[in-house]
Amino acid sequence: MLPPLGPIPCNLSCPNCSKQVTTRMEYRSSTKSHIIALLLAGMLCLPCACAVYCTDCARNVEHYCPSCNAFLGVYDR
Repeated sequence: MLPPLGPIPCNLSCPNCSKQVTTRMEYRSSTKSHIIALLLAGMLCLPCACAVYCTDCARNVEHYCPSCNAFLGVYDR
């Protein structure tokens, strides 16, 4: 069982390769990110709508093992 994953890299034992690792993170846009950008664009705030995709605060964090590249989980914003 993996510990809860958060918005920062986590130290854990990979269930795939059994190594003690610090997770590698990738930020991905979610449906929620797209809805926020669409609402901002609808209010004619295009720079803010673009900023949703440039900042990490509106995107989910996916955690991967740096050793074997196994997907470990996601932190939903």
